[in-house]
Order: sequence, then C-alpha cells, then structure tokens
Amino acid sequence: MACVELRNVWKVFGETVAVRDFNLRIDEGELMVVVGPSGCGKTTILRMVAGLEDVSRGGIYIGGRQVNDVLARDRNIAMVFQNYALYPHMNVFDNMAFGLKNRKVPREETRRRVGEAARVLGIDHLLGRKPKALSGGQRQRVALGRAMVREPQVFLMDEPLSNLDARLRVQMRVELARLQRRLGVTTIYVTHDQVEAMTMGHRIVIMNGGIVQQIDTPMRLYERPANLFVAGFIGSTPMNFIPVTLERHDEPALRGEGLYFPIPPELVESGLKTGKERLVLGVRPEDIGLDPELARQHPEWICRVGAEVVESLGAESLVYFTIGRTAVTARLAGVNIPRPGETVPLVFNLNRAHLFARE
Repeated sequence: MACVELRNVWKVFGETVAVRDFNLRIDEGELMVVVGPSGCGKTTILRMVAGLEDVSRGGIYIGGRQVNDVLARDRNIAMVFQNYALYPHMNVFDNMAFGLKNRKVPREETRRRVGEAARVLGIDHLLGRKPKALSGGQRQRVALGRAMVREPQVFLMDEPLSNLDARLRVQMRVELARLQRRLGVTTIYVTHDQVEAMTMGHRIVIMNGGIVQQIDTPMRLYERPANLFVAGFIGSTPMNFIPVTLERHDEPALRGEGLYFPIPPELVESGLKTGKERLVLGVRPEDIGLDPELARQHPEWICRVGAEVVESLGAESLVYFTIGRTAVTARLAGVNIPRPGETVPLVFNLNRAHLFARE
C-alpha cells in the first residue's frame, strides 16, 4: 500500500487546459472515487498517475516518491480499463499470469498468485476457459484478477463497470467495494456514475471542466454541497432549483414565482453568507412530501400544486409539477399518491433546504 498525492497538477493539450491546479491526497488503503461528466478531466488524472500521460506542471507522489519522470512499468501500480483488454487466444490463467511472466516471476509464485486471486474472485473453476466462453461479469473479474496478481501499491480503475448491464453493475460494485476492503490497496476509481461514486467511495472528488468542485465523504457531499454543480450532480433524482429573492423583513422569507416561504434562521444565515438577495433555493425531491407532522408544525411551508406527471416506482413515486415557470419533482412514499391533474398540498422541508447565489 502507498499514499498518493497530486500537488498543483496541470495538464494542457495545446491551448486546452484539461486539468487545472489539481490537489489531492489519497491515504493508504483508501478508495477514492473521481466523478464528473464526460470531458471533466477525470480519466486524464488517472492516466497521469499511471504514467500514460506527462504532467504539464506540478508533481505526483506515490509512497512519498515523486514519479513524474518514472516510467509506468516502474510505478508499481495496476490499472483496470473500461475495455477489459483480454487476449482472446489465451485462457483465463494465461491472461491473469501474462504480466507476471513478462516480469520473470518464478513459475511457482505465478501459479500461487493466480490461484489465490482466482479463488478470491470466484473464477478458479474458469482458469482453462478462453474469454469468448465467459460472461461480461466473468471477463471483468479476469481483468481485476490480472491487476491483483501484480500485488501493486495502487489500483487504478477507469470506469470498469460501464460495459455491464444494470443488474450486473450493482452486483459488481458491491463485490468491488468488498474486495477493496479485503485487500486494503489504495485505489483510485474513475466513473461518471454518481450512484457508483456514492456507494463505493470512502471519499469522492467531483470535477467539472478540469477543476475540482468539492472533495468530501459521500454523505457530506449530499448534505453540504459546495455549489450548484455539486448539488445538481449528487442525488439519484437531481435537486430542485427554484429562483427566489431573500426578503429581510421582521420575518425573513423567500419569494419566488408562485411561492412565498418564511424561512428558519439557519437558512437565513446561509442566504446572508452569499451577500446576495437574488438566490436559488435548492430542495431535494425527497424533502418535498405529504408529511402530516411537518405540515402541522409549518403550515407556511405548504404549497398547493397540480400534479402533471406521476411515475410509480413501487415503494415510492415521483410527482412532477410546476411552480411558476420552474419544473419541480417530489419523491413521495406510500400508496396515497396523487393522480395526474389532481391538486395536492405538498410541504417543503426547508430545514433541509439549501441556498445558492444564482451565479
């Protein structure tokens, strides 16, 4: 195991800045997820750590040693790609052992490592098969096993589950997280899927346009997003954003098109910190509902809306409606779900709301 540090790292392609002043420390044994939309620079970060891309400026350190000028093969890392890159003419054993044979690892040691990794991954009965005789999940395990047998200081994973179907992705991300805890190897995991990021990462780096937006634990990102981008990116149904104005009378309130909410003191402070009066109210769909106790305590937070579309998901439903000209989504649990066209009094839990400067 080894810690990984990136200090003031830049990557420039011609006139395009792909990564801008990136700083991150990944502790020994930590699973760090780098997440963001396509083109945000996350894979470029991984490739620089791997030694597949040069660093334009700054330093990368593995185990306290700067590796900017160290060849990829000498960094003691193992990478799992989106494309499994298995040799079709080799069986599973030979695919997993290929890197060890190139390094002249003794035959008995190679056999021990491959056998041990295969047992951990549950593919020890497949060692004689070729890739075409394997399912997608089995091929993914072989690619992981090939990385494991090298016994690296650091695992690098570049969207390794993106080629799997939805059900298998859920299964494999649980297995990956369990495997990482068992091995205790420092891991950098790149994905564009925020659900993968939230469920797997010890900490998460959110990037956009080559710039770090926030680094934190999954729940801190969910509870305390640093800006509008993070707030909208984290959450399986995105946060609702409603343009409002902060009115500072005897009773501070938010006024928007079609709504007027007196707000709690902590939300007032959040609004004052922005130094603005024109704000964006952020409310997650799960914080808009039919809670009778909240409605009794705060009748001023009730907004009567017309349900436009209702999507039933079984234990819960998504209700889509409009406030003024803003589309809003509520996530409602239970069976008493409004029908399309029905007017319903929904209560907004402003104790869990966020305020952002519009810009």
